Amino acid sequence: MQYLTGISGNILARMGKNQYVSMETIEKICKKLDCTVDEMLEFTDDE
Repeated sequence: MQYLTGISGNILARMGKNQYVSMETIEKICKKLDCTVDEMLEFTDDE
């Protein structure tokens, strides 16, 4: 995915660990993968 999107491995690792990633980065990934944010992310309640 790093090669396909041009996003650094560090940022992709942060995504895998559910850590902060900017909306700009998420937008870039969505554009490269031709998907929407709601297809890529899942929002859950923190209980």
